[in-house]
Amino acid sequence: MKNRLFVVILALTIFGMVLTLPVSATDQPVSSASREKVIIYATNFTTNPLWQTNNPTRYYWEPQKGMYHYLVQPGTGGYSFVPVDYNEESFTLEYDFYPVRTDKELSFQFGMGSSEMDITSGTNVLSKFTDKKNGKLMWLQVITQNNNLAEVSSAHDSYGGPTINFEDNQVYHVIVRYNKELMNADIKVSYRSNQTIVWGYYVNFGRELHTLNRLMISSIGMYGNTESMAEGFIDNVELSTMREVIPAPTTTAPIITAPVTTATPVRPTTTPTPTKAPGAPVTIILSLGIAGFGALMINRKY
Repeated sequence: MKNRLFVVILALTIFGMVLTLPVSATDQPVSSASREKVIIYATNFTTNPLWQTNNPTRYYWEPQKGMYHYLVQPGTGGYSFVPVDYNEESFTLEYDFYPVRTDKELSFQFGMGSSEMDITSGTNVLSKFTDKKNGKLMWLQVITQNNNLAEVSSAHDSYGGPTINFEDNQVYHVIVRYNKELMNADIKVSYRSNQTIVWGYYVNFGRELHTLNRLMISSIGMYGNTESMAEGFIDNVELSTMREVIPAPTTTAPIITAPVTTATPVRPTTTPTPTKAPGAPVTIILSLGIAGFGALMINRKY
C-alpha cells in the first residue's frame, strides 16, 4: 500500500513540474488592431500640383497666392482634376474655400468624382456653393452609380433649420465625409479664421459608392447664362481615410556579450574535477519518472 502511495505522489510531482514549465513566446496574446488616419492625397499649393484641366486659362495654380484658381462658366464643360489612389473606402475631404465672385444661378462644386466628371450624374460626392433661390447656399450632393440623387442645402426648406448663406470674399474651411459602413455622407462648413461652424448636415443614400477615382472641380452638365461666372480659389486640400493597423509584436532582442579571453597560465591538476551541466527540465522529469517506475518494479518483485 505504501509503495502505491509513493508512486502516486511521484506522478503528481512530475505533472506539477510540467505545468510550471515556461510559456513559449508564441503562446502570448496577439495585440488587437487599431485605426489610424492615412492621408491619400494632400497639397497646400506651395508648388505646382499638376492638376489636369481642359481649360488652363480658367483653372490653374496661382504661385503668387499659393492657391488654385477656378473660374466656372455654364456651357463650357470646363474641369480640373487629380487622380487619387482610392479603394472605395470611407474618406474625409478637407479644403479651404475662397469665393471671390458667385453670380446668380451659378455654382462652384468640388469633391470626389468618377471619370465622367458630370455633376448631374453618378458617381460623385460634391460640396457645392450656389447663388440661386434663397441666396448664396451651401450644398452637399451625392449621386450614386445608379444615378440616385441625395442632396441637402443650407436653405430652411431643405434641412429644416434657418436659411444660412455664405459670402463672397470670406474664407471658409470645408469638410466632407463619406461613411461606407453607414452609407451616408455629411458636410461641415466653418470660418477659416476662428473655426466657428457656419452650417453642416448629412444625407443618406443606402448603398456603397463605386467608381470614385479623382478629386475634381467641374462644370460638365452645367448650362445657363454663359456671361455669368463663379470665380475664386481653393487651398490646403487633404483627402484621408481611417485604416486598421495591426502593430507588429514587440520582442526584446537577446543581449549577446562577446566572451572576453585573457591569457592565463595553465596549472596542471593532479586530480581533474569533472563538471556536468545541470539537467534540462525534460531530463529531470524523465529521470524522476524512470526512478518511480523502477521503485514500483522493485516493490512488486519483493
